[in-house]
Amino acid sequence: MMQRKLIVIVVVAIFTSLFCCKDDSKKEVEIVQSTTSSHCPKYILDQKENNLNISVLLDLSDRIEEPKIKEKDSAYLSSLSKAFVEHVKHKKLILLEDRMQLFFNPEPSDNKINEIAEKLKIVFTKETAKAQIDETVSLYALKPSELYDLAKTDAQNSGEYPGSDIWKFFKYDVTDYCIDACHRNILVILTDGYMYYDKTIMNVKNRASYLTPKSLNQLRLNKSNWKDEMEKKDLGFIPATTNLNDLEVLIIGITSHNDENPYSQAIIEAYWGKWFNEMGVEKYKIKNADIPSSIEKVISDFILKT
Repeated sequence: MMQRKLIVIVVVAIFTSLFCCKDDSKKEVEIVQSTTSSHCPKYILDQKENNLNISVLLDLSDRIEEPKIKEKDSAYLSSLSKAFVEHVKHKKLILLEDRMQLFFNPEPSDNKINEIAEKLKIVFTKETAKAQIDETVSLYALKPSELYDLAKTDAQNSGEYPGSDIWKFFKYDVTDYCIDACHRNILVILTDGYMYYDKTIMNVKNRASYLTPKSLNQLRLNKSNWKDEMEKKDLGFIPATTNLNDLEVLIIGITSHNDENPYSQAIIEAYWGKWFNEMGVEKYKIKNADIPSSIEKVISDFILKT
C-alpha cells in the first residue's frame, strides 16, 4: 500500500513538473515576443515603407556666410516639404503615420532658432486636420530663411558660427533621433561636404573625424590616380557607429571650394560614401550644390521612389 502511494506521488510530481515547464516555456516566448515586437500597431508596421520619418541635419558652420547658401538651402527645404506633403496626400487618412523634423549639432545658443526648429517639427497621424498638412509647405517656404538670418546674427554677436558636429551626431544621436521601427527613415544633410568641429578632432592612423580644405590638400590626392591612393593608404573618416541599415541618407550641397585640387569634389564624395558603407547605410545619395530646380527632382525621386 505504501509503495502504491509512493508511485502515485512520483507520477503526480512528474506531471506537475511537465506542466510547469510548459507554462514557463510559454512565458519565455511571450517575453521574447514582447521585447522584439514594435511599439506601433500591426497595420502601421505592415505599412512601414510607406511611413516617412524624415530628419534634416543643418550645417550652420561658416558656409552660411555665402549669400547664396541661405537661398539655396531654403529652396531645398521647401522642395523637401513639397515631396513630403505629396507623399502624405496619397495615403489613406487612417494610415497616416508620417513625420519631418529638423536637427542641429550642437544646439544653437539663440533660443529663437530652436523655436523655429520646433515649429518645423511635423507629425501627421489619422487625427491630423487637412489644414495642417497644407500649412507644412508654407512653413517650410518661410521659416528656414528666418532661421538662417538668426544664425548669422548670432554668429556676428558671438564672433563665431555655431558650427556643425556631424561626426558626433552620427556617433551619439542618429539612432535615437532618426530611426524608428515603424517608419522608412530618411536623413537629409545640408552641408558643403567638409566635416569639422573644433571639439571633435580625432585621428586613427590615416582616418580622421574631420575633413577641411587644408587637410584635403595635405593628402596630396591631386592626380588622376587619387582613388587608388586613397584605397592604398586607407584614407577616410573614422566610422562613428554601425548597423545603420535602417537609415537612408541624402546629402545636398557638396561643393569643394578648393582650387588646388581638381578632384576635390570627387574625393569629398568618396569620403562620405566610404563612411556610409562602413556604418551600414545601404541607400544614400550625395549631390552637389546645384540650382534648386534641379535638386527638386533629386529630392522628389529620393523621397517618393523607394
